[in-house]
Amino acid sequence: MTLISNKTRPEREVYAIILNWNGKKFLKKCLSSVLKSTYRVSVVVVDNGSVDGSVAYIKKNYPQIAIIKNRDNLGWGVGNNKGIEYALRKGADAIFILNNDTEIDKRCISNMVSELCKSEKVGIDGQKIYLSVNGKKKKKISYAGGKFTKNRYFGMHIGDDKLDIGQFDKIKKTEFTTGAAMMVKSEVFRKIGYFENRFFIYYEEGDFCMRANKVGIEILFIPNAHVFHVFSGTVKLNSPFQHYYTTRNHYLFVETMCPWNVKVREIFRTPKTISEFMKSRDLDKRKYSLLGIRDYFLRRFGKREYW
Repeated sequence: MTLISNKTRPEREVYAIILNWNGKKFLKKCLSSVLKSTYRVSVVVVDNGSVDGSVAYIKKNYPQIAIIKNRDNLGWGVGNNKGIEYALRKGADAIFILNNDTEIDKRCISNMVSELCKSEKVGIDGQKIYLSVNGKKKKKISYAGGKFTKNRYFGMHIGDDKLDIGQFDKIKKTEFTTGAAMMVKSEVFRKIGYFENRFFIYYEEGDFCMRANKVGIEILFIPNAHVFHVFSGTVKLNSPFQHYYTTRNHYLFVETMCPWNVKVREIFRTPKTISEFMKSRDLDKRKYSLLGIRDYFLRRFGKREYW
């Protein structure tokens, strides 16, 4: 799998896909950082039915940016898939999936493309992601590689909440990269498909990366590609929305991607899982997590409206 074989084109055609849902307050920093990149990149914003003036703001201030406007909030996976389809039609060699509540270092894209080109086996790059708090860039790490716990296959961020003192400065293979920022060769989408649309939000990147791993596509953590991310900038931490989708989608992820013994164990563990949620003092967590379990077994996927 090669990123590009035509040697008459010295630069690879890279498209940055930025999904937006009522994130106007984040757009200036995000879009400006991408446009200041040392690597030439085409930018596409996929707007998921925003009502905060995001589309008008982009048209006025960034007329060079293409906009795909969806009438409704289609979710993370389906929204990004719209942008991916557009980029592939335009001849993209690689696609950079980026959250709107991020900023990137000016050499982030060039460093990722450089690593993608070194090996036919590598198909996905993840970056070193730092926390951005109250508009201030921190050297506290959010992501420096990812791994799945082997008992229940929860995704864990290596280096999460650790101060960066150079302990994660080596390029290495990793099990998954976060959907907040990921560079993907176009051939990967053609080989394994797009993001799974049943999730709506959460677990899409884990599902995608595991599908890639299963067909021999390698995922790298690139420490000199830097991203600053406002954690839970769009979806609030510990919100009913988050409790519901993370609980329901974990079951779906285990069902579709994990070994049979993990699937069986997770199903038989359900009474214990319910008991754990029932003991929570957070009434929202209790209610919406249990709704997530119920909807998984009733096969209710995609977008739900409970809040």
